[in-house]
Amino acid sequence: MKGFVLITGASSGIGRAVAVRLASEWPLILCGRNEARLQETQALCGAAARTERFVCDFADIANVAPKLTTFLQEHDLPVAGFVHSAGMAPLAPLRMTSLAAMQTIMDVNFFAAAEILRVLTKKQVNHKHLASAVFISSILAQQGAKGQGIYCASKGAIDAFCRAMAEELAPSVRVNVIRPGAIETPIASEVLAGGDEVRTKLENGYLLGFGHPEDIANMARFLLSEEAAWITGQCINVDGGRTAH
Repeated sequence: MKGFVLITGASSGIGRAVAVRLASEWPLILCGRNEARLQETQALCGAAARTERFVCDFADIANVAPKLTTFLQEHDLPVAGFVHSAGMAPLAPLRMTSLAAMQTIMDVNFFAAAEILRVLTKKQVNHKHLASAVFISSILAQQGAKGQGIYCASKGAIDAFCRAMAEELAPSVRVNVIRPGAIETPIASEVLAGGDEVRTKLENGYLLGFGHPEDIANMARFLLSEEAAWITGQCINVDGGRTAH
C-alpha cells in the first residue's frame, strides 16, 4: 500500500495505539481536535516516523470535508489507508438526551467517517490512492446497552455503511469494520466508573478479560495490509470472547 494512512481519534485511546503500531510501516496523518495531544501521539510514534497533523472538530460536520480537501491538496498528501477511530459515548437515558446531543454523537461517530471517505474517494482530491478503510465500531452495535442508545445506533450505522461501501468501492478499495468489546481507554472510563463491583461484573462476561488499545491496533494493521487483500465488507469482533456466549 503506497501513501499515507489517515487516522482519526489519534489523540488518545485506540486511535493513538493504531498510530503507534503503524508508525514504523507507513507515513501517517494524525487527526484529532486537540493539537497538543496530537503532538504527544507524534512523539510516541518516534522521531523516525513521518507524521502530519490534521486538526479538525467533527462536531462541526459541515466543515469536515472542505477542511480535509484543502489540507490534502495544499500538502499534496496521497492517502492509501483510512482508520476512523474518533468517537464519543456519553452515558445517558434517551429521555435525558437532547436532539442536539444525538446529532453530535452521530456526526462524530458516523457522519465524519462518511464525509472523510467521500473526500478520499474523489479522483480530483486523492487520485485513486485509497486502498483500504477500517472503521472502529463496537459489539454494542449488535447487543445494545442501557443509556447508550444513540451510541449503539451510530455504530450500527457504521456497520451498515461498511457493507454498502464494500459493494460500491470494490475492487479498488477494501472496507472493513472492527467491533471492539470493552477496551481500557478514556472513553470507556465513564462506563467502568461504577466501582469495583460493577467492573468485576462486566469483566466476568469476557473470557479473556478486558482488552487494550493495542489489541485493536493489531487488527487494524492487519486489515490495512496486503495480508488482508481478500477481506472486505466484514464486521470483525475483537472482544476477548464476549460474544462467544
